[in-house]
Amino acid sequence: MNKEPSYSGIFYPSDAEELNRLLDSYKEPDEVKYKSKAIIVPHAAYMYSGHAAMAAYQCFDPSENIFIIAPSHNETFTNIAMPEYTYFDTPLGSVEVNNRVIKELASKYPCIVSNVPFEKEYDIEIQLPFLQNIFIPQKQNAMDFVKNLKKIGRKLRIIPILVGKCDYHLIADIITEYWETSSFIITSDLSHYYNQEMCRQIDNYTAAIIETGKLDCFQKEQACGLIGIKGLIEFANNNDASMIRAEMYNSGDIDKETEKVVGYGSWFLYPYSKNHFAEKYYKDYIFNVVRESIINAINQEEYVPKYIPPVLLEYGASFVTIKIDGKLRGCVGSIYPTKPLILDLIDNAKNAGFLDSRFIPLTIEELEHIEISVSLLSLIESISFKDEKDLLSKINPYGIIISEHDKRAAYLPSVWEQLPDREIFLNSLKEKAGLPPTYFSRTLEAYKFSTIDMEENS
Repeated sequence: MNKEPSYSGIFYPSDAEELNRLLDSYKEPDEVKYKSKAIIVPHAAYMYSGHAAMAAYQCFDPSENIFIIAPSHNETFTNIAMPEYTYFDTPLGSVEVNNRVIKELASKYPCIVSNVPFEKEYDIEIQLPFLQNIFIPQKQNAMDFVKNLKKIGRKLRIIPILVGKCDYHLIADIITEYWETSSFIITSDLSHYYNQEMCRQIDNYTAAIIETGKLDCFQKEQACGLIGIKGLIEFANNNDASMIRAEMYNSGDIDKETEKVVGYGSWFLYPYSKNHFAEKYYKDYIFNVVRESIINAINQEEYVPKYIPPVLLEYGASFVTIKIDGKLRGCVGSIYPTKPLILDLIDNAKNAGFLDSRFIPLTIEELEHIEISVSLLSLIESISFKDEKDLLSKINPYGIIISEHDKRAAYLPSVWEQLPDREIFLNSLKEKAGLPPTYFSRTLEAYKFSTIDMEENS
């Protein structure tokens, strides 16, 4: 039995050629940096959410089995629902449902297997043309055909799942069990029908939670597909992975209606940290931003990048260090992520060059001689300790922050190269905070963090 499209001609074009042209128009020409087996994408009409969805689909690595996990908008039920359909149809053809996996899931997890919840549901349907457009091309030139010879015989099969009243751990368990053989699409829009200013505040907060994995901070009003999102984040947290932003905006940015808007965002799962991703794929970009910020500042101008990779719009903390002939010439940074990383880098670059109180501002003559290094900081973690001896055993090899009432100081992990002895390291940090080197009290607080350290031209 085939599931006929319910929203063709409403949410997306019903003509196949027009549909492919529209989808192609959303594609970014830049080479995709990373291919992920799990993405979060929106599910509105293409004119609104198509660009955000495509940004993640261009980073998607489909396995033969593709789970599409979406909220139920029309039917109420407990746990999850899966269909009995054999195929889902779109103007671009039919996509096969893996009924074998559905039967297997039904034997293991609390669910219903019925077509009823899917009859008028749109969020799964509108994902399918993206898959067909990218991974089942309608036309190929000779070179594309040769490149795709190895894929002959490969099929994409979907496992559609609608989420009802459900514990997000159920979704995390399914992702975990089928991860090795499957890929996952979690679909959700963000905030609904606030004014544009409020929408941006809520969606930025939602993005920060997704990107830091702080599950306890979520509220159900933040996203309609929140259970699926939380399930994927739980999986990411359990595997030391992170969610990297692909795109985010709202409907007001598209149609200029600002009173009642809907937010759209997309992310992909990356097996390491956000900072690792930024270093691996955007190191040259970061150093160009830092250097240009310094050059513009010396000319009393503000540097505004023409393009900003979405990962650098995530909140982050950084340090920028400037040396000349190997000697320190300025170093300023942030411990806490209080702004998008791109702004943090720009501000710290300017401040390291011109507002480090230990040095006079850089001169034009010095610019060609400066050596730049950048540190990207992880989130800080509190250190629990019983006494100073216990604290000393836990501080190496991290960056360390100590705090006592209004006195606070921090050392980057790189300081261990100059102060390798734990006791000397801690005593020096106390002095930096304005405390005696022998000071200790039960109210002293300590925190740790790690860094990704980069040097220009290395």
